[in-house]
Amino acid sequence: MKDLIIRKALEEDREAIALISARAFNNDWKLLSTDENKIARILAPGVFIDVYDVAIVNQKIVGFISLVTKNERAQYIKEKVFQKEVGFFKGYAMAMMLKKEFEEPLHFNTDQVYVDILGVDPDFNHQGIGSQLLQHTIENNKQKEISLKVTSINENAINCYTKKGFHEFKREKVKYPKQMGFDEFIYMKR
Repeated sequence: MKDLIIRKALEEDREAIALISARAFNNDWKLLSTDENKIARILAPGVFIDVYDVAIVNQKIVGFISLVTKNERAQYIKEKVFQKEVGFFKGYAMAMMLKKEFEEPLHFNTDQVYVDILGVDPDFNHQGIGSQLLQHTIENNKQKEISLKVTSINENAINCYTKKGFHEFKREKVKYPKQMGFDEFIYMKR
């Protein structure tokens, strides 16, 4: 896509990032809510904006990538926001369930970066935006090993990562595959 601009995320990009997360990963959020705007309101306060780059087409954010090092994470779970949006008990239970996945420190070496989240607005899928975000990351982190995690059912992402020189180095079974909708995480690095 020739009119694509990639830049560091700004504070005013927070809601757009959250909405793209809600839309791009809507299957993952169905247990919480099918309302994308509600999911975006839940996610927005926990976006750690400092680790995001955004992809822009015609002055609209259409995708993002978050790169973390050491103990940073891209998204934090704000349980009070979950409770406000979906109810006290459901909000608390979902927040506690997601905290580990989103907030657990990664413990990387200083020569490593981790793609914590890469998301593209579904209206812009299959236009090379995810690939360009990944290429931007590779070009700006030439001296560092880049790693990521992908679900075993996300064949499009796995193919994209493989084309960009990533290779699998580990698989991890998930505890509740039926509820999660997939059975393994695949870890890849470049």
